Amino acid sequence: MVRRLSFLDGLIEKIYGGVPSGVTRSRRTPLLFQLFLVLSSAIIVGFGWYFFDRNDSYRVGYPSPRTYLAQNPMRFLDRERTAELRSRMENQIVDVRVRDEAVTRLVQQRIYTLRERRNMDFASPQLVEIVNSLSDENRARLLAEVCRIAEDNYDRSISRTEQSARIWDSLRRSDMGQANKNVAYQLLDAMLTPTVVEDHDMADRLRRDVSQRIPPAVTDIKLGDVIVDVGQVVTTELAVLLSAQGYPDAAVPWKHMTFLILTVYSWSVWLTWIGGKVGASLTNREWMYIALLLFIDWSTQMWFARWEIDSLSVLALSGWLFLTIQPSFAFHVALGGAFLGYMAAFPGMSSVVAVGCIICVVASSASFLFIKEASSRIMIWLNILSLGLFLTGASIFVRWGFGQPLSVKIVLGYLLLCVFWSSFVVAVMPLWEMFFEILSPLRLLEMSHPSQPLLKRLQLEAPGTYHHTITVGTLAEAVADRLGMNGLLVRTGAYYHDIGKLKRPHYFVENQSFGDNIHDRLAPKDSARIILQHVKDGVDLADEYRLPSGIKRFIQEHHGRTFLTYFYNKVLVADKEAGGDGAEIDKADFVYPGPTPQSRETALLMLSDSIEAALKSLDKPLEGRSDVERLVKGVIDSKIMSGQFIDVDFTLKDINAINVAFVEVLMSMYHSREIKPIAGSEDEAHKGEAPGSGANNDAPAA
Repeated sequence: MVRRLSFLDGLIEKIYGGVPSGVTRSRRTPLLFQLFLVLSSAIIVGFGWYFFDRNDSYRVGYPSPRTYLAQNPMRFLDRERTAELRSRMENQIVDVRVRDEAVTRLVQQRIYTLRERRNMDFASPQLVEIVNSLSDENRARLLAEVCRIAEDNYDRSISRTEQSARIWDSLRRSDMGQANKNVAYQLLDAMLTPTVVEDHDMADRLRRDVSQRIPPAVTDIKLGDVIVDVGQVVTTELAVLLSAQGYPDAAVPWKHMTFLILTVYSWSVWLTWIGGKVGASLTNREWMYIALLLFIDWSTQMWFARWEIDSLSVLALSGWLFLTIQPSFAFHVALGGAFLGYMAAFPGMSSVVAVGCIICVVASSASFLFIKEASSRIMIWLNILSLGLFLTGASIFVRWGFGQPLSVKIVLGYLLLCVFWSSFVVAVMPLWEMFFEILSPLRLLEMSHPSQPLLKRLQLEAPGTYHHTITVGTLAEAVADRLGMNGLLVRTGAYYHDIGKLKRPHYFVENQSFGDNIHDRLAPKDSARIILQHVKDGVDLADEYRLPSGIKRFIQEHHGRTFLTYFYNKVLVADKEAGGDGAEIDKADFVYPGPTPQSRETALLMLSDSIEAALKSLDKPLEGRSDVERLVKGVIDSKIMSGQFIDVDFTLKDINAINVAFVEVLMSMYHSREIKPIAGSEDEAHKGEAPGSGANNDAPAA
């Protein structure tokens, strides 16, 4: 049966060179995932600028489209106020006046000679004649008054007009007669010359000196203070302040976009690397699922940022991730992805991004505690709601610590978002399961229920195989739980791993009765072909019943590339009896099609399947723990030696932990019953196994 590819499969097949995402796990770097994230970040920032920031943000020299409030308390240098204070001080200095030293000495000499020698050489002959015509008393009084007024005013005038005004002002206060005042004025006007001049260069230097002595004006901005009112013209200084507060202007944010794209790309490369380190082997379809979740988180955060609100979308991101992928990898995706969402939505707002970073750490870390396996949708909803309430408390505490605004409205908004996101996660989960073949806990519970069509067929048409799968599933789940793996996934995979036997159930020993083994009447090569075929038949049935690729992997990989030793030896013996040397026998005809296990879960199922088969094949009772340990070690060693775990990152420490876990579980399961010991080795145990069981008649393939 040929599986019909969906549109998403077809797209990924073209990009990745013909390997559909639902068939195998990609071992190359998921370039499509990285490309999608980079484009998403660019589109989200560009979309936000074009539809929001371009029209709603400030421009220098234009009225503000809205009122801007301080997002962070800060102290800044108010350049405009500083310039105003310094300009005011400079304007108080009109000009600087200095004496002309040569003119000053000349005037002083005239005053001295007039007072001491009655020398009036500076006056005209007519004026000298008028003065000499006065009586001695009047002349002495006149000259004394002239000398006094000259000494008081000789160094204060910069022009003849100002000098004349000063002379008359002094003469008005004199008690001389008007005639004498007229004569005195003429003498003073002839004697005095303006000695003061304006020095503009010195005035400029003085203004600069006084201006620099004014300290810069510093303004303290408190959280919530109005920086710019709606309609107020945004000056250069205000634009700098708004930028420091993290508000974007109306220009295209090339710098922010470039920084975000480079950061997203670097993070995506690191994410694919860390995914391999923690053993999260994902299909291309699963990578695209993660990319879509990140796109939803970033878009939501960007949308809510228009109103300067935290969307709390990290709650949905964490919920979906921790419910559907390996928790250790989900932690890295949720932490980094949500933080990038804050960076994209709040460019430049360092305090908001800092608070967002703390919230991301709290959300991704607390998800280990709150998002656990649940038996119903209401339990999942309650778990996510509990995480949201915890996150709300953490957000309020962090906001309080950072001095960000808090109000009843904000708290109520957080609570409403908790209810919304927890409900949204549960409501949308079936869509992810359908489009991306995601295995959530609820889907695994539904698939493992005995009422499922394939499991009902197993019960009716192959009851022995059904009992075998239940036993293997119980064993595998118990070991997985001890090792911290996804026990529910392993158990569900175990229930379906042998559905290929439904096509020919009586060819497998667990479904045969009354000792009638059909393989006794078949050629060994035909028996081997039928046994090997059950893997392909299982994949075909999985496609027919639309099982998710995560379950199909258990069907494909539970035998890996193991070798059917029993039937190969039977053919080899028959060929030698016929006079041949076995050279014409192709060993590839006795090897399962594989692939070898690609994940820890499918590898664990292979071991559980082999150990359960080994237990059934024994003909002597097990006498104690040492026999159980010998059996488990023999099975594990045979798989390692046959190269079945080359694609699984099992370390020696992991192998030892798996060994111990199997022994403990088997001792617990069989503590009250008599079990049979292994007869030397797994290969020897298979000698007593009824042919056609399909249960790992394997040895290292040549």
